[in-house]
Amino acid sequence: QEVAMPRRIVQLRDVKLTTFLGNPADGIGYISLSGFASSAGAEVRQSILALEQAAMDASNGAHALKGLVLDLRGNPGGLLTSAVDVASLLVPNGSDIVSARGRGFPGVTYRSRVDPILDPNTKLAVLVNRGTASAAEIVSGAVQDLDRGVIIGGDRTFGKGLVQNVEDLPFNTALKFTVAKYYTPSGRCIQGINYKEGGGRAAE
Repeated sequence: QEVAMPRRIVQLRDVKLTTFLGNPADGIGYISLSGFASSAGAEVRQSILALEQAAMDASNGAHALKGLVLDLRGNPGGLLTSAVDVASLLVPNGSDIVSARGRGFPGVTYRSRVDPILDPNTKLAVLVNRGTASAAEIVSGAVQDLDRGVIIGGDRTFGKGLVQNVEDLPFNTALKFTVAKYYTPSGRCIQGINYKEGGGRAAE
């Protein structure tokens, strides 16, 4: 028996789960974000709006979301622009989200330019672990430095915050080199400086 399987684009969602913790009437939402592809900001926005509406329905209009848990554990990151999009849903308009600075590199700062979709009165907790890296660290760092929420995790995050360029070399080779590093709003460098797995000293 022959089965025709037409080709089509399969888009994997970054938001893996949107639900409530406990009774929906309690208004504690949960979003699991596994990456930062181009649609991550739109997906998180849709999830927040859906949770707010569901909380209103479950409480008979008494309240929307009371709290939100954003799970970034094991999130390896992705696009810088998507990190800015997601953070802009959470932090006040006009807030610095991340900056890039380096020797001989024109410094650039990324700011939120829209009002947050999450109500400022909604409590926010971000879950992280050692697998939280890159764009996920940009979001968690902005939430922490801007006092928008609390960061919960038993380990340090991965520490991946480099801006790198690639220069072609002869014989089909190339050189990747660092031109800048990413910094949180308070000026903390996201890039880790201790490499325990690579034989360096452990983080203090």
